[in-house]
Amino acid sequence: MADNLLTIGTSGVLASNGLLNTTSNNISNLNTKGYTRQNTEYDSSILGLGVGRGTTDRMVNDFAMRQLRRDTSAVEYNKQFLAEANRVDSLFSNTANSISTGITDLFKQVQTANNDPSNTSSRQLVMGSSQTLINKFNTLSSLVLEQRTFVSQQLDTFVVETNNIVNSIATLNKEIMAYGIGQSTPAPLDLLDKRDEALRELSEMIEIHTLDAENGEKLVFLNSGQALVMEHGRFNMLAASGDPDPERKVLEMQLDYNSNILQDVESAGLGGKIGGLLEFRSQMLEPTQNRLGQLAVALGDAINTQNRLGMDGNGQLGKDIYSMGTFGAYPMRGNAGAGRITAVVESGQGGSIPPNEFLLTFSAPNQFKMEVLDNEGKVVTGSAITQTVTGYPMTFNTGNVGGGFLYGYEVTLDDTAGAFGDGDQFVLKPLSIAAQSLTLINDRPEDLALASPVRGEFTINNQGNARFGDFKVTDTDPLTSAFTSPGGITGAPLSVTYIGGNQFEIRNSSNTLLGTTAAMTGGSYANVMASAGLANYGFDFTLTGVPKAGDTFSVAYNSGGFKDNRNGLIMANLQSADLMRKNAVSVATADNKMSLNEGYGNMIGFIGERTSAIKLATESSKSLLQQSEAWYESISGVNLDEEAANLIRFQQSYAAAAKIISASQTIFDTLLAAAR
Repeated sequence: MADNLLTIGTSGVLASNGLLNTTSNNISNLNTKGYTRQNTEYDSSILGLGVGRGTTDRMVNDFAMRQLRRDTSAVEYNKQFLAEANRVDSLFSNTANSISTGITDLFKQVQTANNDPSNTSSRQLVMGSSQTLINKFNTLSSLVLEQRTFVSQQLDTFVVETNNIVNSIATLNKEIMAYGIGQSTPAPLDLLDKRDEALRELSEMIEIHTLDAENGEKLVFLNSGQALVMEHGRFNMLAASGDPDPERKVLEMQLDYNSNILQDVESAGLGGKIGGLLEFRSQMLEPTQNRLGQLAVALGDAINTQNRLGMDGNGQLGKDIYSMGTFGAYPMRGNAGAGRITAVVESGQGGSIPPNEFLLTFSAPNQFKMEVLDNEGKVVTGSAITQTVTGYPMTFNTGNVGGGFLYGYEVTLDDTAGAFGDGDQFVLKPLSIAAQSLTLINDRPEDLALASPVRGEFTINNQGNARFGDFKVTDTDPLTSAFTSPGGITGAPLSVTYIGGNQFEIRNSSNTLLGTTAAMTGGSYANVMASAGLANYGFDFTLTGVPKAGDTFSVAYNSGGFKDNRNGLIMANLQSADLMRKNAVSVATADNKMSLNEGYGNMIGFIGERTSAIKLATESSKSLLQQSEAWYESISGVNLDEEAANLIRFQQSYAAAAKIISASQTIFDTLLAAAR
């Protein structure tokens, strides 16, 4: 009897002591990061002789822990995206950086100059406004490029932190596995806590999924299914590398069994800080950069084109005002050949340029293909254009491959440094630096071509009342038109004679017949040059009124016409003209053009909408994380009130068990005394 009581009492004291130890450990680790509340449970002994074996486990709900990691990744993703987006939003919301204000001021000065075309000071104000606008483009582009560099630097830092955590998890896996699994080898609870905390820290960097291995290890995978931590302590490393653009770092995975093998990691759905950083760059920063470059190119090319169609303050044909630079395509790391590709904005085609980057592929036999890329770097369906290469170096533009080809660019393939290899690929991203490359190359007041280079006069002795209407200049290039450099028209003055029957003869200064028009509609004779088969002269005109047979008109270069503002008026109207392309690929009937101000407004709206959306997403994800943390803490967190109550309860059970031992001792002593 006394022996049984001693056994029962001793086991009770030991069990209560174990419970007190567990409770004390919970209270002591209240503020320990990553600590999980522990609970000790005992089985009753066989035959009812006291307390049996006890087991101490962590209070963990696996589903709650997974939810906590998932919500942690979402919050860190949104917070990182928002932090970067706020910088862009602040940059473009600053009125001092407003491109719209600069564009408005530029065209306002053009209109002022049109009021007095011969006034040099008015012309100088146009050039001053042009330089101010260029400075805004350059500043914004430089700041955006700096942020892209900062993103790459952050990615390098985040990759190092992530690899350290991955290495820590793999090491903890080894240590936990060394303990084994079974009744005789209790789980190392402190190591399990450290591993769970490391997994939580890893979920801040990227969203992860875990599986439990049979040997007690934790296997870790990315959203894409790629393994980070594998069995037996093996793990893969992440790396940041730029391919093909060395300044644009992307995430890659370095395989455990061969460090020379790299696998691309998809940024979409990556989650965490790294995912937020990469998604911000691809979904907001780079589209903004491209739209800014598209705006600069559209403006510069439109003004250049119109200025070339006019006559400047020196009486010469107009020249380009802006330079947009030359852009090199980035070769892919795996290219076999050494060929190089460059591109420039094709003159007069700036409005055909979409806000995209391009993939250029060379394939045998001498096929050259250009495809549009979306924000994720994927090829846009239906955007491919293919051309055969007949020799090197070779330049492609709308003049030799058909209208609309190459999306407004003039592309040159050069094999000077070496031949192209079959399958070689290049990424062309000119808009990323176009706004920074925009410069003013002809900034003198007289370089502004406000006058039309052609004028018409009627003969005072004409019997009819026909007069010149609109002149339309379409080409002043001496190689493709009748205009001569620095200023003139071949065979001018041209003589236009009405021969009756709604027909006109056109002769040059030598009285050589150049052409005769078809019978035209009376009252308004439109496109007289084209009707006479002289469309290649680079200009055309309309005659209005009723001419009489024998009436003559003369067309000549506008020498001395410095007070003429006809080209300046057309230039001023560019402010409201549709000069920009909305999408790379659209149906024929779609409205795929927009004005400069509309393009800028769309860009600002895009930035504001993305920033606002990510703010809402951040607040929402924080609320979900708070719920997940509350749920997790309710299970795994230490509650002081509960632990204090347990402490009192286990103290009482310890004292009661000690009384049993005391009672057994009394009984044993009584038995000994009776036996004497």
